[in-house]
Parts: sequence; structure tokens; C-alpha cells
Amino acid sequence: VFGVPPVCWLQIEARLLMGFWGQCFEVLGLAGQYGKEIIEFPILKLNGRTMEIESTFHMYVQPVVHPQLTPFCTELTGIIQAMVDGQPSLQQVLERVDEWMAKEGLLDPNVKSIFVTCGDWDLKVMLPGQCQYLGLPVADYFKQWINLKKAYSFAMGCWPKNGLLDMNKGLSLQHIGRPHSGIDDCKNIANIMKTLAYRGFIFKQTSKPF
Repeated sequence: VFGVPPVCWLQIEARLLMGFWGQCFEVLGLAGQYGKEIIEFPILKLNGRTMEIESTFHMYVQPVVHPQLTPFCTELTGIIQAMVDGQPSLQQVLERVDEWMAKEGLLDPNVKSIFVTCGDWDLKVMLPGQCQYLGLPVADYFKQWINLKKAYSFAMGCWPKNGLLDMNKGLSLQHIGRPHSGIDDCKNIANIMKTLAYRGFIFKQTSKPF
């Protein structure tokens, strides 16, 4: 249902927009049993009432299983080897995410927040899979999220097969930045959410409990 949103049209104080990009291979299975690693870890904190960006967390991650980026990965994401060499490991980045979450007041049990991703892959497959491989714990705040594709399909009545590109097109929005850039993906998610929210759409968690 679209229309002018009431004053308190969102029930969650903050939404955390996320879009990983990982080490990628042109040929499926080329890297063996475990080939994908997160190499870009961006989060935008979006005010749940104003839908404005309040804070940014953005780090590149040093891959350890396959430390050399493939040419295909660089062409796809724009991330070159020098951008990940010497960067923190995933374990260190996750520790800094937790510090950032605490600094932003997001670990306060009285503050409601939830991650928003373009699909379920980031938090259902990629992060828990790599953490399991590396023997790292997954924080509880990564275990619930809103899949923007599902939210968009509920609001617009059609599935965005091509993800952000289709959602921007369906809402007559200009795509922000470079496709397949994690931080730019987050900015596009923010713009899409803001547009849907101002049309009266109310976002709800789409993930199922772990």
C-alpha cells in the first residue's frame, strides 16, 4: 500500500545496509572446495525514521586462502591487489565491526536495528560459511536481516531478477557508483529503501531464525 507515510512509519531505529564482495573466480570450482572470501566489508547505518545515512563502516579485507586476486575479480569489482594487501584479516575486521556497532549504540538492547542486504547470500551463506571455515564465531546481530529483493517484490509486485539494477529501474532511480562495488551497492540499497519508505512501504524482517 503506497501513500504519504505517517510520522512513525518505521518501527526500527536503525537499518544497517550491507553488501559484501568476495574473491571470485570466472570458472566455477576453480578454487576447489573453498574459494570465496570476503574482500570488501561495507556497512551504512540508516536512520529508521529519516532514512538518511548517519554513519559508515568500510574496510577491505586481506584474503588468506587465495591471497592473490584473480583478474576476473578485479575486472568485476574494481578492487585491485594493492587495495587488499596488508589489510586486516576477516577476524580483525569483525572485531572492528563490533567496536563500530558499540560506538554507534547499536549493541544497546533498547535500540532496535537490523541488517538489510540485496538477497540472502551475504548473511545466510557467505559470512557464516567463511566463519565456519576459519573457526570464527558469528555475532547474533548478523543472524537476522531484511532481504531487499523480497521487500521490493512485496511492494512492487514483481521480482527484481537483476537485483539493484532492476530495482533502480522499477523506481526510476539513477544507479549510484559502480556496479559490484560493495560500498556503492549499500548506497543504492539506501536510495531504494528511502524511495519505498516514502511511498508508504513498511519494512519487516524477512530472514528465518537460525
